[in-house]
Amino acid sequence: MRKIPFLLAVWVLAAGSLLSAPYRANAQQLRRAPNFSPDAQWIDTGAAGQKVPHSIKGYRGHVLLIDFWEYTCINCIRDFSVLKRWYAKYHAYGFDVVGVHYGEFAIGFSADNVREAAKRFQLPWPVVADLQGSIWRDYHSDVWPNRFLIDQNGMIVLNIQGEGNNRPMEEKIRQLLASAHPEVNQIPLDPPENTFLPSCGVATQETYVGDWFGRGAIANAKAYRNDGEATNFHAEGDLADGKVMFSGRWITRQDGVTSDEKNGTAELRYHARSVYAVLSVDDPKKPVRVNLLQDGKPLAQNEAGVDVHVDTQGSYIEVSEPRMYYLVKNAVFSSHLLALEPQAAGFDLHSFTYGNDCQQDFEQK
Repeated sequence: MRKIPFLLAVWVLAAGSLLSAPYRANAQQLRRAPNFSPDAQWIDTGAAGQKVPHSIKGYRGHVLLIDFWEYTCINCIRDFSVLKRWYAKYHAYGFDVVGVHYGEFAIGFSADNVREAAKRFQLPWPVVADLQGSIWRDYHSDVWPNRFLIDQNGMIVLNIQGEGNNRPMEEKIRQLLASAHPEVNQIPLDPPENTFLPSCGVATQETYVGDWFGRGAIANAKAYRNDGEATNFHAEGDLADGKVMFSGRWITRQDGVTSDEKNGTAELRYHARSVYAVLSVDDPKKPVRVNLLQDGKPLAQNEAGVDVHVDTQGSYIEVSEPRMYYLVKNAVFSSHLLALEPQAAGFDLHSFTYGNDCQQDFEQK
């Protein structure tokens, strides 16, 4: 399992279909879309209580986009607005979306957490919680987001992996719908976008704080124990970009790092325009205050993410529900040292992700 923020690989299954540069296209034989597995849990929040098909065959005659997403994945979250535009433009002509959620961290394997996320993001299509990973494996998926376009006969005709690369998908949707509804060609296409141009800025890569398949970012010499026992960390040496330095008592695991006392500190060195973090607490009914400092000072108003509050003690977030939190939105792309200071034990820090100058215009929920 891995997130690929800007994978540019695009494979096309419709014979003779080619995509122009900068995308890589490979013509292959058509492949029938695997059905949704019976062990998945359907969350029909987006269907407003209406009965929706729970099988690929049930969508026969429609154009179906299967969106593999993960509710803490910033790459998925930033592209929700794109999918919502397509749904609004083409649903009346026979275009449907099913969001298949497969978790990355342990919190992503709770149907209740997925249901709450679907409501928070106001997804207008049905969602299925793939808790066992059966659909994920049947589609040979290994990235978030990952989108499969299925034609009216149940055949996969296009797969685009990663954030962005949206124009080829919209063009293929229109092509499939136009056979019965030529009027869709009069609907304006979304404007071209490329959120990974060098001019956008190259941000720090995703930072896994837990011992994540060899990608853990702890900079302390003691690093990972993963035995359920707390380590007493001490800050030491210079902190490299994308690394996290701990002070105080923390419990290290593959899934993340948990505070074992009040007033421990986790410091992150990064370069980006914005910073997000996947956070949770041992008991969501007992929120934990986490003070935030950037370059040794509380976050200013023009640096604070939407989840940040300010009081007489400084800038902070209150962590309760397990999700991705919006920490920093700097005025300009720049390098900083960010410190998180949980005010209680039981605070879980899973990962940090980032945004460049061209990834700021999206619904932050």
